[in-house]
Amino acid sequence: MQVGNQWIYRSSPPFRSTWVVEVTGQRSIGGSEYFEVSGFPGVRLVRKNDAGTLVIYDVGEQREKNWVAFQAPVGESFATEVDQCNRTAVIRTHSARLRGPLGEFENGLEVGYHISGCADAGLTREVFLPYVGLVERRQMSIAGEQVYSLIYARLGGYTVFSEKELGFGVTLDSATYRRGDTLTARLTLRNTQAEPLRLTFPSGQDFDLVIHDRGGAEVYRWSEGRAFTLAIRMVEIRDERNWVILTPVGLPPGNYNATASLAVSGVKFEAAAPFAVRE
Repeated sequence: MQVGNQWIYRSSPPFRSTWVVEVTGQRSIGGSEYFEVSGFPGVRLVRKNDAGTLVIYDVGEQREKNWVAFQAPVGESFATEVDQCNRTAVIRTHSARLRGPLGEFENGLEVGYHISGCADAGLTREVFLPYVGLVERRQMSIAGEQVYSLIYARLGGYTVFSEKELGFGVTLDSATYRRGDTLTARLTLRNTQAEPLRLTFPSGQDFDLVIHDRGGAEVYRWSEGRAFTLAIRMVEIRDERNWVILTPVGLPPGNYNATASLAVSGVKFEAAAPFAVRE
């Protein structure tokens, strides 16, 4: 675990909901270091103890509760208090096969949960991947079994897993500039779908960057005064394509919004990022 790590899950139909889990901080209790994990009812304090068991610290009861005993022998039950409807669990296998939004894996650690004292609630199964964490959770509800599958994971400050997706964004190299600085904007188009993305550029212009002030007035346009060829270009995008814009900051102090876009026809790729100019 590490502060800033994030996991996003999507549930199976007919529920169609998402679940976001994030490590938001650390806390020391009784000489042990816990990670604050949001996404559960309240904030959970979680750590792996010396025995290799993932535990949760109950602040009200001032004691640790077992979640998963990763070191338990396959097929041998262990105590768990991860959910009020589960009291025991078992490691079913260390080589669970999993086919989900992130692909296919064969090295999952599968945990089976026994439901106790609840008719239509409680966990039934969780699957963990090494160096990733929880990738699938199954639980019972009055409407049937609900399955949460991992669709995105940011670990150690990097996106290491993501489902097939299409997205566009802009990143600035700073949140604050001074007059005379150079603003660097990186435009990123990401396409990890099976088919390539086919774009039509009606001219030699690839992108544009427009800056608006706090009142919404346009104060700068990168393409203004520039000449571009009139050649129509067809471009296929697979995986990821980046463009970089460098522009001097000649604006007075204030708050601004930079909107980047691709100069393509038929579709619109546009994203914005705020920044400030200081004295």
